[in-house]
Amino acid sequence: METAVADREAELTEWNDGRLDELSNRMDHGFNDVNKRIDRVDKRIDRVDENLRYLGERFDALGERFDALGGRFDAMQRTLMQVGGGILVALIGLVATLIGLFATQV
Repeated sequence: METAVADREAELTEWNDGRLDELSNRMDHGFNDVNKRIDRVDKRIDRVDENLRYLGERFDALGERFDALGGRFDAMQRTLMQVGGGILVALIGLVATLIGLFATQV
């Protein structure tokens, strides 16, 4: 009985070791595939990072251009306010003249 159990244990041990070796090989192969995929993802992330850095530089340059134009926009706003104020004063003067004209004609 003991020899039969010992023989059976030897068979199971050999089978288990072979299966474990096969599993180890499959796991190594699977991890290699995962590593390749991670490397591809890393490359894509690096490209995205480069693109974002490039876009950041472009936005910075655009911001500098708007800052340079800020003085022009301020000057244009000031001119529009002066022209609008002049037109308003002229209209008030016209209305006062018309009222005075009608008042003297009655």
